[in-house]
Amino acid sequence: MVRDEILEYPYQGKIYRLVVGQGDAEDTYTEIYNGVMDETMMTDDEGRVLQTSSYVISIPLTQDKNGAYIIPDKGDRIELARYGQTVKFTVDNAEPSQLGGVSIYSTRKNW
Repeated sequence: MVRDEILEYPYQGKIYRLVVGQGDAEDTYTEIYNGVMDETMMTDDEGRVLQTSSYVISIPLTQDKNGAYIIPDKGDRIELARYGQTVKFTVDNAEPSQLGGVSIYSTRKNW
């Protein structure tokens, strides 16, 4: 990457989906996406007060190994790595676009 280059998806991240265990089996999370991402905070900043913030996470519209498009569902978990920090989110909604991307509306879960 060139120093002054601006990337559409500058961060790396993963998206996980809950798989509910049957019978005595425990619930687990399965990785549904591992790749590039971008994030934008949508909540107005209110000083230095910790608050739950709304974000839009962007990923390219891709397909899994079975050919199904990867579009997160409500409740899926996101881990985004930026500048040595891992930020966690929960998906509220997701919308694919005809321009080849997915906008994921989410809430930040850790500080």
